[in-house]
Order: sequence, then structure tokens, then C-alpha cells
Amino acid sequence: MRMTGGEAVVSSLETNRVEAVFGIPGVHNLAIYDALLDSGIRHITARHEQGAAFMADGYARASGRIGVCLCTSGPGLLNAVTPLGTAYCDSSPVLCIASQIPSGAIGSEKGYIHECRDQLACLRPVTGWCDRATTLESIPDVLSEAFSRIGTGRLRPVAVEIPCDILDAVGKTTIPARADVDRARPAAEQIERAFQLLASARRPLIWAGGGVVTSGASDELRKLAEHLRAPLATTVLGKGSLPGDHPLSAGAAIMHPAASEFLASCDVMLAVGSRFTQEDTNDWKLPLPESLIHIDVDAAEHGRNYQPTVPVLGDARESLRELNALFQTAEPRDWPDRTGEIAELKQRIIDDCRALAPDGVELVDELRAALPRDTIIVSDLTLAAYWCRRLLDVYEPRTSIYPWGFCTLGFGIPAAIGAKVACPRRPVVVLSGDGGFLFNCQELAVSVEYDIPIVVLLFNNNSFGVLKPQQLARYGRTLAADLQNPEFVAVARAFGMQSQKITSIEEIGPALGTALDSGQSWVLEITAEIPLPVMDPGLRAIHNAL
Repeated sequence: MRMTGGEAVVSSLETNRVEAVFGIPGVHNLAIYDALLDSGIRHITARHEQGAAFMADGYARASGRIGVCLCTSGPGLLNAVTPLGTAYCDSSPVLCIASQIPSGAIGSEKGYIHECRDQLACLRPVTGWCDRATTLESIPDVLSEAFSRIGTGRLRPVAVEIPCDILDAVGKTTIPARADVDRARPAAEQIERAFQLLASARRPLIWAGGGVVTSGASDELRKLAEHLRAPLATTVLGKGSLPGDHPLSAGAAIMHPAASEFLASCDVMLAVGSRFTQEDTNDWKLPLPESLIHIDVDAAEHGRNYQPTVPVLGDARESLRELNALFQTAEPRDWPDRTGEIAELKQRIIDDCRALAPDGVELVDELRAALPRDTIIVSDLTLAAYWCRRLLDVYEPRTSIYPWGFCTLGFGIPAAIGAKVACPRRPVVVLSGDGGFLFNCQELAVSVEYDIPIVVLLFNNNSFGVLKPQQLARYGRTLAADLQNPEFVAVARAFGMQSQKITSIEEIGPALGTALDSGQSWVLEITAEIPLPVMDPGLRAIHNAL
């Protein structure tokens, strides 16, 4: 079929069932934008490329589908590198399509506008794969490879750059069929060893990481936990793998001292899709049970931080499905009921946190009472989000979205917009601080322009609230931690949003209910003081030192 390079890009997206893209037009990628005019793909125009890529990430995390962002050459693409790094660390399937200067001039440093000496080199550290389409005819094949790569093994963002002369060219090309992705099945001997170890365990414990969510393994995991009657804890990215109010749910506060004691009483841990990262394991000091089964799709994660007794290399859903099949045919065993001790553990954690920092627990209780069960909660980095990432129950996969590995300020607002595009019938609520809010608050214009209603809970303490106490605890003084902020209510209203200032925690619930019921975009500025979280050992130590 005869088409432009831009049309080849859009046709490839259509073939791979892309429904929405996020981006900003530039002089070098206009051929793609012209082709989008004749397509059914929805385009959301961001106000900054960082916002566009975060939107694609939020879309991917909320839906499980590939999030796509479009960038122009040079500064446009480099603005998207931070979001791509965020997606890389958290295994989010984002595809970035960037333009490039004319193909014959790449690397010449002649002084073309938007010229970057080596764009692909900038992309390699933050993507699982990146490549360049060097001819019009190669565009569909390169994009087909991108879709195949993004769905193979551990999810990673990918990127494709296309020179502007290739996008503008006209010629004949063929669009390949939609890329098929096969789930990695585990070796039978590894599953058998895992089964034997679990079957002989006295007190097994399951730890669910983000790989459970990304592979859609929650139902299989719940089935296994219920068969074993095993407590199921989660990492921050694994929240929602089991409903937070399920009797076997041990929550996400495994870092709390009481949870560490509980860990010591277990003899086998089944870790699924967890990387055992620094903050999940208290600088890798978290003592795990004597025997560890580690299911992961990435062989490099086996033994990177904790050495497994039984490594299982495979997709989480496929691996759990095969484990369940073995238990279904095995000789029945009467596993002890441990729901009472799980409830006691969770209550110990809440009681301890309430004794040390009652306002933090009150915040969590207020939010849980006010939020509909299917709410998608998108976090930026702020003290309120730190409380909620450990203690706020969620009930479904993909309803807790957090920039975990890169810990990226400014993620919340654009990622929430992407999540709402992916799931328009679900409420979407952002937990943001005043510092992170100002990184990407320009994207509020997108929420209003495209009628993508989100509710932003803006916790304003006129500072970088987690950094200031660290400076005080370590040095007894601070620098660059206090902020002079605008009138946030006025800022929100200037964008066309509804807005209200709240001065106490108990006001949050009623105001949040009103905002969600309105179906409009809101910013609720909250000036109530939020204490340092006390679940994680590091912040707990700072809390105790002040």
C-alpha cells in the first residue's frame, strides 16, 4: 500500500489496537500528526513531553495495555527520558515514538534545530530496547518489533526514532499483522521443586510483587493462598493482588517491626514478581524465612539480592497456574487456619502507628471511608502517599499506581490523566504534595480541555516535607527545603478546575465525596499537618529522633 511514513506509523498503531496516544507535535513529527487526523486513535495533547510520557505510563498501569507517547526530536525526546526511566524501574509497558533530524545529517553536528548528537544513546539506559527506522519501508517492521519486545519477558518501555525525511517520504510498504506475545512458561522441574517445598511447609507466607499485577496473576495467586491458607503480603507495586479486606491479606507494611517478627515465624516464603528492592527490604536487611521460592520472569532477578532456595523462571500467571494444578491433584492436607494471627498482626501495626503518629492513621481511615472501592489512587511523592502506600487498603489490581523505583516527583497529575483515559468509568484520585504538584501542574489544562475529570488531593506544607525533617535529624538545620508557594486554589481555578482549601483531616472525606460526585476536575488543597510515616525503619528513626 502506498503511504507516507507518518501514515505507516499510525497504521502500525491501529494494527496493534492502540486506542489513545499522548504527545506534542513538533516540526519533525508533523507527518504523524497529519495521519492521526484520518485515524480513530484518540490523541491527547500534553503541555510538556514529560507529562505526555507520564500519561502513557499511567494509561499502561491502569489498563494493562501499552501506553504510547509521541515526541519530537532532541529536547522533546529528552523531556520524556525521566518518565521512561520511571516506567523502566516499575516494569510498565510504554512505547515512545520520537522523530529525528534528517537521516543523512544524524551525527554530523551541523547545527540542525532539535539536533541531539546521539538520541539512541540517551534512550538505552531507560528502555528495554530501542531502534531507528532508516527507511519508509522499515517503519512497520521496526514498530512490529517494538510491540513484540515490549510484551516479551519482563515488561520494559521501548522506543523508536524515525528521521523526519523518512516520516515525510511516500512509498509502498506493508503493515505486518499484530505482534503475538507468548507468556514464558516455567520449567516443569522448577515447578515440581516449588510444589514439594510448599507442600511440606508448616507456616508458608506469600509475598506478591508488581509482577503479579503486570501478568494478571491475581486470581491464580488468590486461589493458591486460599488453598494453603497462607498469609499474603505485598510490596508497594503488588498492592491489589489480593483485596485488602480479604482474611488472608497481610497488607503492604512488611517493613514494620511487628511484620518482621511475623516473618521470622514462617518457614517458607513464596515471592512472586518481586525484585527485593532497597525500600522493600530495608537496605536488604529484611530477614526472610529459611526457604525462599522466587518466581520471576527475569532470570537476572534470581539471586540479585536474595538467593532463592528454588528459583522459578517464568511468567507469574503461568507459574501459579501450574502450581495450582499440582495442588489440585495432590493428596489433600488440612492446612491450619491463620486468619486470626493475620488480623492480630495488622491490628498490632495499626495500634503502633496510631500511638506514634495518630494523625497519619486518621488520614488513612478518612480516605478509605470516603473513596469508592474501585477508585484508582495515583501517588506522587508526598508524606500522605507514604502513609497510604503501606496502610491504605485497595481491593483490585491496577488501582494503586505509584512511581516506586525511580521515585519521581511530578508523576501524579499526568499519570492520573492517563489512568482516567484508560478507565473513564472509575474515579481517579491523586495524592500530591506541594513540591511535586508544581513539577507538572500545567497538565491540569489537559484534564479540563479533554473533560478527563480527576481529583487532586494537594497536601501543602510549604516545604519538601520528607526532606526537611531528614536535614534536621542529620544536621540540625535546613537549606532549600522550604517553599514559597502560589495560592493553589487560585491556580486550580485559573485552569478551569473546581477548588477548595481544607484545614483539617476530618474535612477531607466530605470534600472528597462532593468532588467525586460532581464528575468534574478538582484540586483540594489540604493544609493539615501530616506526620512522618512510622512503618518504614528509616523514616521511623527520623520520627523518633525529632
